[in-house]
Amino acid sequence: MAHTAMDPRGVVLRPDILAVIALTGVIGFAVGQTLPPVASTEAQVADPVSEDWHGNVSRSHWSN
Repeated sequence: MAHTAMDPRGVVLRPDILAVIALTGVIGFAVGQTLPPVASTEAQVADPVSEDWHGNVSRSHWSN
């Protein structure tokens, strides 16, 4: 059985692949910014739930 040196291969950064990934991200961002918001099928809530900046819903009817 032949033994070879176990040298790890270095990371190869191909500029064409990086350009494709960057271009895909830019196109996806641009499309996401230009599309209209999706219309909700649910009825709109008349009075939105009040939250603090942590996202906790305030329930004033609960006893302290």
